[in-house]
Amino acid sequence: MRKSVGEVDLTCRTDGSVWIYDNRKNNASFMVNDSDDVCYNDSVGNYMTSSPRYISINFEHFQLKNYGDAIRKSDGTRMIMMRKEDIQDIANKTFYDEGQVHVIDFLTFNVNEPK
Repeated sequence: MRKSVGEVDLTCRTDGSVWIYDNRKNNASFMVNDSDDVCYNDSVGNYMTSSPRYISINFEHFQLKNYGDAIRKSDGTRMIMMRKEDIQDIANKTFYDEGQVHVIDFLTFNVNEPK
């Protein structure tokens, strides 16, 4: 199912397991799944996850397994494992461009449709 709220697309898989929040204006994306893990791609290309990940970049393998583990990519962006609450707080501050209506509260996942 896909629904638009302001400039944000909300997507849910048919089994309801993963919600994805996509900001059409700046390409930021936030995902939460039914095991309560979150991932966030900010508008400049940084990637944050609350769960361990194995990552391959240019055939080189990396692992994010502890909070604070980070990979700096050649373009200057980072991939980092962080606590869920920290990622939610960062998303609340950086998901929207200046002047854009904040329709999602990433701490509570409440959706506020603009009137």
